[in-house]
Amino acid sequence: MKKFFKTVLFLGGTALAGYLGYKEYKKISGLTKLQKSLPEFLNNVYGEKPSTKMMKAFNTLKIKVGFPQEILDKHSDIETTVREYVEDFYPELAKGALEIEVGIKCEDTEEECCCGGENHDEEGNCDKENCDEDCCKDKE
Repeated sequence: MKKFFKTVLFLGGTALAGYLGYKEYKKISGLTKLQKSLPEFLNNVYGEKPSTKMMKAFNTLKIKVGFPQEILDKHSDIETTVREYVEDFYPELAKGALEIEVGIKCEDTEEECCCGGENHDEEGNCDKENCDEDCCKDKE
């Protein structure tokens, strides 16, 4: 009898672990698909491709969307559009907390450099030789 309960407990634990692993796989798979499709969707809706960043931690999905100031002035419903898109097409990601930040699109050169643009030349590239920041020295 002891052996029977031990076997049932082992099989139940294995099935539970497999089910939870599958659910997590679906969330990660959905996040990678969302990272590819959300900028294209917003490009179709607003006419310009935004900068997007997504972070998933435990039961929270944080999405940062950046548009030029002109688009932000014209449209005040960007956050609602993103929220509805995620809830409609990726319901497994929308089950937890969904935080959406809409802001001004940053230039790629400023995002890549940690000096904040202080050591940039006329073209906007970081002058890594004269930059005192450790992150610029690591990228050489």
